[in-house]
Amino acid sequence: MELSVKNRNGDVVDSVDLSDRVWSAPSNDSLLHQVVQAQLANRRQGTHETKTRGQVNYSTRKIRAQKHTGQARLGSRKSPTLVGGGVIFGPHKRSYRQRVPKKMRQNALRVALSEKVREDRFTVLDDFTLDSPKTKQVVELVQALGVTGRTLLVTEANEPVVVLSARGADRVEVTFADCLNVATTVGAAHIVATRGAVKRIDSLWGDAGDEAIEDSGNAVEVTE
Repeated sequence: MELSVKNRNGDVVDSVDLSDRVWSAPSNDSLLHQVVQAQLANRRQGTHETKTRGQVNYSTRKIRAQKHTGQARLGSRKSPTLVGGGVIFGPHKRSYRQRVPKKMRQNALRVALSEKVREDRFTVLDDFTLDSPKTKQVVELVQALGVTGRTLLVTEANEPVVVLSARGADRVEVTFADCLNVATTVGAAHIVATRGAVKRIDSLWGDAGDEAIEDSGNAVEVTE
């Protein structure tokens, strides 16, 4: 598959040949939904906690007499019907983690990237390096490319200068190829990736990545 490469001014300057396996994967909405839900659930800390009536620190003495007061029957101060009492069916600490097989995550990422390409919401950038943090340059890049909505800028490696520059830009998030995931990809309205990042993605999840894994597996030396 071939994608156009643009410069910072939004002009097409070149093209790049990419793997069809990563950038032309067939649609699979059910797979995307399952993986996105799992990744969002795994982000939850699960540290929420409420006290039941057995955990509230109050006296267990009966508040008033059972009869002849003309008021409702009440037991201890811990009753959930009173302010400051225990909570009925409240949340407690738990793990929301969902396990998703590695191959499912990889296939879901291929589908997510392919959908962005098919919808013309993926742009390959020739290069984007900054000498010092400048939010203005990130804003000018987004405007030159005609990108609107939440934008994900993908670099080949971790570049702190670019991260600091995009921090002040509106609805612009930066990540690098090795940290790209399905939830972030699906949540972005438009993805702008550098040429190096695109090739890195190809090497990780394309045919080249599978060949490297097979070669490393075949290279194991057996000694008696």
